[in-house]
This record gives sequence, structure tokens and C-alpha cells, in this order.
Amino acid sequence: MSRKTARSAAMQMIFEKVSGGQGGEDTLKLVYDELREYAASGEKPVGDKEPDEEDREYISKAFHGVLSHLDELDELIGKTAKGWTTERMSLVDLTILRLATWEILYEPDVPDNVSVAEALELTERYSDPADKPFVNGILGAIVRGQES
Repeated sequence: MSRKTARSAAMQMIFEKVSGGQGGEDTLKLVYDELREYAASGEKPVGDKEPDEEDREYISKAFHGVLSHLDELDELIGKTAKGWTTERMSLVDLTILRLATWEILYEPDVPDNVSVAEALELTERYSDPADKPFVNGILGAIVRGQES
């Protein structure tokens, strides 16, 4: 597997959890069933593979990290998105922004530009591709804020 595939799985699990679902092991199985047929952008379908230990570690870390910092992430995203509240954003875009912002703030081994690029790919795949400039603008501002 790849980090890209694990990130896609984490995003979908977070989305399900904040939508009122469980976001647990059953969700991970469903996500990987979907990824068996439709691979993450630029990746091959996962075939009959299951998430390996490294994938599971990242997925769990991202899932629990985003959920445990949800208020902080939403505050930063809302403050950065001039003229927008998180309540007005599509839940898919918000979930992608939450995951990428969490990586920017809490995953120093993931370069910021990788988090942004991967968020844009997730937006292309799971949201409206026209939302990419919106997602890019917010994440760019967050990255610039971290650099100052």
C-alpha cells in the first residue's frame, strides 16, 4: 500500500465518523473494499491486499488525531477561510481540510507541500474539482501561518 491510499482511507473514516457513523474497523473494511476497485489517484487498486501495519498505524493516528483536535482544527480553518464558516463548507471539503491541517500541525515527517498536494487530490476525487482552489487557498494560508 502507500501513504496516499492510507490517507484516502483515513479521510473516508473521519468523514463517516463526523457524519454520525462509527468510523471503526467495519468502516476500514468497507473503505478497502472500495479501494480494491477504485484506487487512489495515481495508484493501482489495492487488489486483495489488506492494510499493512504501517498503513493501519497512519490511519489510526490520523483518525484519532483529527477527532481529538477537531475543535482546534475547525477554529483554525474557520479563522483562515475569510468570509466562510465551517458550517457553510461541504462536509467532504471540511473533512479533507481537517486531515491536511492535522498533518501540517502534528505530522512533522510529512512535508507541508505533500499534505496540500494530497488534499487537492482527495478534493479532485471525492468532492467537486472546482473546490480545489478553495481548499488550496485555505491550506496555503495555514502553511504560511505556520512558517511565520
